[in-house]
Formats: sequence, structure tokens, C-alpha cells
Amino acid sequence: MKKSIVLILSLCLLLTACGSKDKEKEKAAAEDNKTTVTQEAAKDTPKETPKESNEAKTATAETNEFSFVYPATWQAVDLAKLNQPLVKAAYADPTLKSASADNVNVTGAPNTGYVKAKTVADATVAQYKSGVLGDVIKDYKKISYDDKANNSGVLIGEYTHGQTGVPIVLAQYIVPASPNMYTLSITYSKESYDNGGKEMAQKMIDSFKITEAAATATQSTTPEATTAANSDQKTIADVMSAFVPTITENDGEMSETTYNYIAGHSDLFPAVTAESKNKAKSLVDASVTSRHISKSITPYLDKLVQVKGDVVEIEEENTEFGPIAIIHVRDENDNSYVGLYMGSTGDILENDHVLIRGVPTTLFSFPNVSGGSTNAIFLSVSTIQKN
Repeated sequence: MKKSIVLILSLCLLLTACGSKDKEKEKAAAEDNKTTVTQEAAKDTPKETPKESNEAKTATAETNEFSFVYPATWQAVDLAKLNQPLVKAAYADPTLKSASADNVNVTGAPNTGYVKAKTVADATVAQYKSGVLGDVIKDYKKISYDDKANNSGVLIGEYTHGQTGVPIVLAQYIVPASPNMYTLSITYSKESYDNGGKEMAQKMIDSFKITEAAATATQSTTPEATTAANSDQKTIADVMSAFVPTITENDGEMSETTYNYIAGHSDLFPAVTAESKNKAKSLVDASVTSRHISKSITPYLDKLVQVKGDVVEIEEENTEFGPIAIIHVRDENDNSYVGLYMGSTGDILENDHVLIRGVPTTLFSFPNVSGGSTNAIFLSVSTIQKN
């Protein structure tokens, strides 16, 4: 299950890539009165109250974290139906029924360390070009990247929509902040972009503002200052919890039980000192096996378990967020485990035999190379070592 860490971190989520095909359902998310629309967000997302502006047929979306203008004829997307927990606002043109409809969305990705927009943009371009989103983004070509104030930047590119064949222009405004890094993603068909969309996209970008509280980290130019702000505002449990739906492609989420366990044992995620590694080892419930977890994961959501198996896939990036790894391990009984490890895995490679200690977090499945699906146990990993 190849999964791009860069895309998970930057979370430049496209409505074209997350099932916004049924525009009639999305239209139901907006009120009949277009002057004032209240968008009901997912759990922990503030309400938005767009207000019609006097300028060039735009409306304004406002939340506790940010504000921006968008075309007044576009309608709010029901975030609950969209089922992308990190999308904090989304609007689309209701007159276009295809999956490549013109739209804008804002995502808030956990920002666990000092990062510049240029770093994220370069890595994201590489991922787009690699074909990792081939069913949606084909033949991606970077048009431009421009640095903006406070480490932010604007990335503009073109691609062919994989499902419809429609040429698309994607503009993304990347704004590092703490505890989130925000990305304003604007998608237009090439035809719409060349006929007024370019000017409207620039207006949306120019209007995007984050609140004073959310803007704290953008005023800092040092990793030390950003790290200090993050330590006060974002815990490791918050960060890991936010990543789970994206890694599992919304097939799983972290329960409150697991969240509380990680928050209460933050020194173990990851366990990097001899003391913390020994503590993790002592907390393992050796009686719990994959058979127990697969039958019912609920009793084990706050238990450390131990897994031995061969590495099927491993991806790690030593980004300015810090090292993060995703590991797919298969045990001797052919059970699959996918782990999120918030640290470096050292010299561990594919096919190595490893020992992992972690908390069962959710059950999910992913497509395999045979055309079927593989059931897997998601682990929030405390330790990993060659065995």
C-alpha cells in the first residue's frame, strides 16, 4: 500500500480526488439563501458563515482559523459527506456535474516542525509527476512557484483529469502555521481558468488570511521558535490521530481510547531512549495476537502489542517535520500490519525481519496487486527494530 508521506503532510486534498461526483448531494448542503450560507463542518471543525461581498460577485467564508473569498455562485460542500477530516472548508460550482467541477477547498495539516512552503511544493510536484494519483492526476506539469511572505508560497500546475480527460489548472497556496499548515487548493478546468478563472483564483489567493492565533508560527523564522510553539499547541496524539484517516483512505480513524493512551504515554511515541524502550517492552500484553484483534479490536485499543514479521513496504522521509515512517509488515500467519512511526527506522529495509511494538488503532483494508483487497491492522508504533 504505497502512500506518499509528503502528500499526507502537506494534505493538498483535491475535491476532484475525493469523490465529489454527486453534485446534487453537495447542493443540498447549501441553504436556499445564497447571501448567507452556513457550512456544517465535520467533528472539531468550526462553522463557516460566508457573507456576500460587494466586490465582483464574491462571497466570504470565515472560520475561527481563516477567511477567504470565493465566487458567490458556488455552493458549500457538505463536509460530513465529503468524509475528509482535514478539509476545513469546500465550495464548488453547482452547475458543473462532473468530478472535475471547478472548486476550492482549504485543508489544515498537522505542522509538527519548521517547514517552508517551497519544500512542500517541490516534494508535492515530484509526487504528482510520479503518477501516485494516476486515477485523478495525469501528466502533471508545473507552471510556476512563487514565494510569498512568512515562508508561504503559491504553486500552480496543469494536469489531465484521469477520469474525464478534462485539462485542469490547479493553484495551491501553502501557508505554514502552527498547529496546522493550511493549503488553499483551487481547481479550474483549463477552459474556465482561461475565461476569468485565473483572475478569480488570484483574488481567492490574495484574500486568504489566517487568524492571529493561527498565524503565530508564520512570524517565526527559526526552527527553535516554531518547535516551541508546536509543543504548547499540538501533542503527538493530535498529530498521529490526524494522519490515520489519510493513511487508511478514510477506512479507519483513531478512537478516543487510543488517543488518550498515546497522550498519556507520549514518551513512548516514539520510544527512543533506553529507558522508554524498556518501558514500552514492559507494557506489552504478550497474550494479544492478530486473531484477538481481528475478532474485535475494541478491547485492545489501549494495549501495547508486539508483532514479528517481514517488511513488505517501508517509506520514510527525513523532512523538516522530522522523520516519519509508514511500515507494512506481514507476520508468519500472513496477517498484515501497517504502522505509523514518528521517527527514523534506521537501516531497516524491505524484506528485513522486524519486531514492532504498538497500539492497535483501527482495522481497515487496501487494494492489493491481485485486484482484491488486503485486511490490515493499523498500529500506532512505539518501537521498531530488526529481529
